[in-house]
Amino acid sequence: MRMRFSQIMISFAITLGLLIGFEIVTSTLLPAIGWKEYRLTFNVLVILFMAIRMDSPLVPWLIMGLQIIHSIFSIEGWALGTLAGIIVMMSANYLKEILQLTTAFMTMFTVQLFQFIWYLTVTVIICLKISDFDKFGLILWSFIPGSILLSLISPVVFWLLGTIWRVPNESGPRGVEI
Repeated sequence: MRMRFSQIMISFAITLGLLIGFEIVTSTLLPAIGWKEYRLTFNVLVILFMAIRMDSPLVPWLIMGLQIIHSIFSIEGWALGTLAGIIVMMSANYLKEILQLTTAFMTMFTVQLFQFIWYLTVTVIICLKISDFDKFGLILWSFIPGSILLSLISPVVFWLLGTIWRVPNESGPRGVEI
């Protein structure tokens, strides 16, 4: 399925609105109820969806746009997230033909696998920036509980994003060509 530029911009604007809503909930409401140690990074789910289900040279630019919006709510910064997102996108592109997200379990497993790659990349870069690999395990562990929760809700989020981006079901053509 081929999308027009106006369709892309509308879908991207709706996705940004959804991401902003998720970011507001995770940066204000969750800490207010006592969940301060861990963070739910919905931007990773959105980027994983784009990497797995969309075929386009525009995806890296869309990832950068998402990361810029995400950086408003996070100290992580857009550059670090964009780099990790591009690495995950490239690895997902290599595995795209064998990724069958036909069941909720496979979606959760695939999302957890790519989140681990994402967080491993981010942790290595953070440790390089602070010149201290002694904190590697602690930094990586801080991402794991949130990633498990995100994996559990990923089938619903992927369905929602599939509706926004008008991605055909898994048995149809591979992704959306832009």
